[in-house]
Amino acid sequence: MEAITKDETETFESMKEEAIKRMKMLELDKEIIVSYKDKNKLCCSEKDKIIDVPERIVKDIGEWQDKFGNLVYHVIHSDFIYETYECLSVSCYKEDWSYERGLIEDSWVMSHSINVIVPEYTESGSICVKNNKGILTRIM
Repeated sequence: MEAITKDETETFESMKEEAIKRMKMLELDKEIIVSYKDKNKLCCSEKDKIIDVPERIVKDIGEWQDKFGNLVYHVIHSDFIYETYECLSVSCYKEDWSYERGLIEDSWVMSHSINVIVPEYTESGSICVKNNKGILTRIM
């Protein structure tokens, strides 16, 4: 696999703007959006509350972002089949953004799913989410 070049990808600033658009589309709690916008702080939806993302997951997210160039903007802690941290992300390729936004309109999001129990099952793809008062849960 060839390395991603800077010319092929969007800048952090444009990806962050796209992430904020998606957070608003998902109707995340306003405090989550402000925290991300002003401080680049990732928050984690967990059942009925917002928590900090555990350090070990922050490390995994950083490694994944460095490797693939995508940008994580929110995390969902889930016990859907296995314990996972769903890392909602923006592709580094702007031409993918319209498709990814279209998924959100149908309650689907692009996610890098970090499997805590069986790390070999960590994967990227799309998941279905539900909003409950600004907090997201994975439903499929």
